[in-house]
Amino acid sequence: MTGLPRTLFMPIRGRLAGYGVAIALFLLGFGVRYAFDPMFPPGFPFLTFFPVVILSTFLAGRGPGVLCGVLSGFAALYFFIPPKHTFLIDGQRATAMGFYAFVVVVDVLLIDGLMKRQRQLEESEARLAAMGDYQALLFKELQHRVANNLASVASMLRLKRRQIERDPSLALEMIDRADARIELMGRIHRQLYDPLARELSVREQIEQVVLQTREVTARGPVSCDIRIAPIKLETGRLMTLVLLISEILTNSFKHAFDGHEDARVLVELADDAQGNLRLTVADNGRGLGEAPVGAAARGLGTAIIRGFVSQLNGRMTVDGDGGVTTVVTFSAG
Repeated sequence: MTGLPRTLFMPIRGRLAGYGVAIALFLLGFGVRYAFDPMFPPGFPFLTFFPVVILSTFLAGRGPGVLCGVLSGFAALYFFIPPKHTFLIDGQRATAMGFYAFVVVVDVLLIDGLMKRQRQLEESEARLAAMGDYQALLFKELQHRVANNLASVASMLRLKRRQIERDPSLALEMIDRADARIELMGRIHRQLYDPLARELSVREQIEQVVLQTREVTARGPVSCDIRIAPIKLETGRLMTLVLLISEILTNSFKHAFDGHEDARVLVELADDAQGNLRLTVADNGRGLGEAPVGAAARGLGTAIIRGFVSQLNGRMTVDGDGGVTTVVTFSAG
């Protein structure tokens, strides 16, 4: 049945049109039966009514089919079942009408079930087609993103190599930090390209990334305040955005809170009247005025952040007084 075109099933849409078709088909069946009554042998009062009931159900649905069946039954009882021209019910007439009602109910229910099954199959095919298109698009996007992120990893490793060349004692620390960044990037890829992630909102996606970043990079307890406007982003821009958020938070978690009590970060994504999005990531740590030990890595983090901001075609400002507040403004499209 999946190969049948939809127009074979309920091409008549609308209650008024459907019941109008049912009445018209009843009149057609009655007219044919009445005109050829002398030619039919006794015992076939419903001969032309069964086809029009079936046709009404196919064309307009269960309700019109039932209406056509009821009208046909009364017409057959009055005009074609002896004694004619009366609605009197005796044993033989009751038997005939009971048989007719049984056949009509079975026909209508079978056809209605068939049409419902057909609609379910069409809806399933549409969902499968949409999912196939989405998977193909997702695969292309994944290839593109993996290539870009591998290039980012390669650039990051080259920067770390230069730092190690200047100070070989930083080698193990640099490798550990690179490993943490690559692990986190892998987690984010798996999260965003999981088919089930289509059901998650942008807020839920970002919330998961914030918690994962804290789990991988935070050196102590940090509370996270997450405020995300109800917006939608295509997967590519969302990937860049969450990687940007993760990198900014990585800098905060690693460098802002050594021994700091009541460590807090804010992640806020809001839209403005001009159709732009504004990302704010703020911590209440030491700020930029006090450079922590080993802060050379912060320069690498800043380079990575600027790269993600560039991918979003955004603008970034950083305020280092009383903690670090990073604001990135970019287009939603």
